[in-house]
Amino acid sequence: MKRTLCLVLALWLAFSCAGAEKLPEYVQMAAGESLSFELPFTGSWDTDAPDVAYGEGDTIHALSEGYAMLYLMNAEEETLVEVEVTDALPAEIRAAIDIALKEWEEVGEKRLDKTKRGNKYIKWWGYENIGWCGAFVGYCLDTAGVPLEPTDTWRKVKPHEGGIPYSLREAGVPKLRTGFTNMERITDVPRPGYLIIFGAKGWYADVHVGMITDVVDRGNGVYQIFTVEGNIGGSTVKRFSFLYDSKAENREKNMSYLPEEEWTVEGVHYDGPRQSKSDGKKYNWYVTALCATWE
Repeated sequence: MKRTLCLVLALWLAFSCAGAEKLPEYVQMAAGESLSFELPFTGSWDTDAPDVAYGEGDTIHALSEGYAMLYLMNAEEETLVEVEVTDALPAEIRAAIDIALKEWEEVGEKRLDKTKRGNKYIKWWGYENIGWCGAFVGYCLDTAGVPLEPTDTWRKVKPHEGGIPYSLREAGVPKLRTGFTNMERITDVPRPGYLIIFGAKGWYADVHVGMITDVVDRGNGVYQIFTVEGNIGGSTVKRFSFLYDSKAENREKNMSYLPEEEWTVEGVHYDGPRQSKSDGKKYNWYVTALCATWE
């Protein structure tokens, strides 16, 4: 069994990296973006501006606006990559991501109750004893100044063009998906600040929602996604990372997990596609939709 699992992981990695571009001499990236490349050789990275960009494994991570020279080297070879980083994220979306991460740090995975007194996300929404995952992302967007469509307009909201930050003041996951569908802001390509809706195979298509904080393009339509999510794993706030195949023939199998050697960020849960439990049964999750809070 263990040998079979290792073989599956090896085949997955080969597939996910098959479409990666060769390492260029110059690359322009957005702050918060990560890109994977086919490296000319195996080596270690150095950077002259660690606050702007850095390399790790086969991936370059862009952190903030500016220029950085990245060096890939080993005992025999060396290559140079110039990285220009622009802050392509709207300021409100950047702020929403920062707020979500701050909430995760402050909650520290402490279990929260479902009352206005003990849960500020429910207090923001105004109704108690709810599944508050939608209230969590709504609180973060609203606090950051992202305009929100008024409550209960999700059925009649019109297409929203122009690319400006926008969302809905709703806590119900089906209402969020319907509203973003009506605004023509449903996509298969993940970006930081987008909402991500999960379904459970054989159960419901809209069981949970979180916020994407970081995206790594693995090539060939495969992305590594980092999220912050409320009302998860015992009514708390957690961070997750997993692989999402935007081109999966079967949508209900578009989530997978990373090999343990790639679990690099402290505090992030990498332990695979999650499940919902009901009536003694387990229902595996998948990505139902990505909601574009900006374009």
